[in-house]
Amino acid sequence: MPLIQKPTNVLISEPEFRLFRDYIEKHSGIVIPQEKTYLLETRLSSHMAQAGVDSFSKFYDYILADNSRQMMHKIVNAITTNETKWFRDVEPWEIFEKKIMPSLVEDLYTGKKERVRIWSAAASSGQEIYSTAMCVDNYLKTNSIHSIKLSNFDFFATDISSSVLDIAKKGRYDKISMARGLSDYYRDKYFTQKGTAWEINENIRNVVEFMPYNLQNTFMCFEKFDVIFCRYILIYFSDELKQDIIRKMHDSLNDGGVVFTGIYALLEMFSEYFNAGSYGNTTYYLKKGDA
Repeated sequence: MPLIQKPTNVLISEPEFRLFRDYIEKHSGIVIPQEKTYLLETRLSSHMAQAGVDSFSKFYDYILADNSRQMMHKIVNAITTNETKWFRDVEPWEIFEKKIMPSLVEDLYTGKKERVRIWSAAASSGQEIYSTAMCVDNYLKTNSIHSIKLSNFDFFATDISSSVLDIAKKGRYDKISMARGLSDYYRDKYFTQKGTAWEINENIRNVVEFMPYNLQNTFMCFEKFDVIFCRYILIYFSDELKQDIIRKMHDSLNDGGVVFTGIYALLEMFSEYFNAGSYGNTTYYLKKGDA
């Protein structure tokens, strides 16, 4: 076992950069452009020091020799960008509440649907899927809908990074995380302060299922969804992988299903399988033939 050393400022050469760029894309789908070389140098330095090696080429060999694949998971966790906040951009939840929820509730009420399934495909530390669950619960209660319960909705959340999912499962957030997009209304209604942290109420935490998942894999293992939040993740992938994920999302949606991405629009890529809707600065996508 190599001794744990302090991180060193080792520069990565162009051949070494290509090795790690290809390795990371193979295992995560994330494309690291040449101008982001510094990301590899800064985010991998501590792992390199832990491995007891003094160059990225030696570190690459070390990773390949790790049959447990633990280092591969550490590399993926280190390189992923886990930027997130509560009710990010606001408008997707306004669309969800004003345009999507009435239809979903009607389908449940009439028996057209037995359950509604919602997937957060890049869940990070949980703020997105918990925001969605709170939005559903709040909609049902504020509209006095008693025949439909939160338990009629399945909330499914995945991320390639196991470390952020560990945070998400606990549903426990510090003051800084709580201040990022969460209104006093939702904080007071759905959280309990415990010491310096805030814990999301059990009725919200318990309805969410978390699972590590790589979007490069097939979606055939999932039951079909009604809503997919795939926000701010496609931009990190190659065009080929973007198109593949868009096709897989289409095939994974029930009739009338909807996809939310970020505030960026990928109209040309979605156009084969989806019709675009717009609301404010947000574009969302409806499974084609059902708009």
